[in-house]
Amino acid sequence: MEISVWLTIALLASASLNVVFYWLIREQSSKLSNIADNSSDLIELISSFRNHVKAVYSLDSFYGDETLGGLLEHARALNVILEEQYGEIADLSEQIEYEEEEIPQDGEEEINKEKHVFYAGTRTSNS
Repeated sequence: MEISVWLTIALLASASLNVVFYWLIREQSSKLSNIADNSSDLIELISSFRNHVKAVYSLDSFYGDETLGGLLEHARALNVILEEQYGEIADLSEQIEYEEEEIPQDGEEEINKEKHVFYAGTRTSNS
C-alpha cells in the first residue's frame, strides 16, 4: 500500500511539473517569436532609412555633404551590427518557401522520378 501512495505522489508531482514546464515553454516561445518579428522589422527599417539617406546624398544639391556622408556611414554600420547580432533571430520569423513541383503535361512521362514513401502505385482489380 505504501508504494502506491509514493507512486501516486510521484505521478502528481511529475504531471504538475510537466504542466508548469509546458506553460513556461509556450511563454518563452511566444516572446521569442515576438522578438524575431520585431527585430526583422527593425532591420528592414534601418535598411530602408539607409537607402533613403543614400538617395538624398546622391542628389546634386547634397552630393559631397559631410553631414549626410557621416549619417550614411552611421546607418550602414548600424545595419551591419543589427544583421550580425539579430540576423539569426530575425530569420526565425521568416516563413519557409517551398519549391513547387512541376506538373507533367498530358502524354509526358517522367523518367527516374522518386516515388513517395506511401505511394502504392495504381491498383488493378484482377477479380
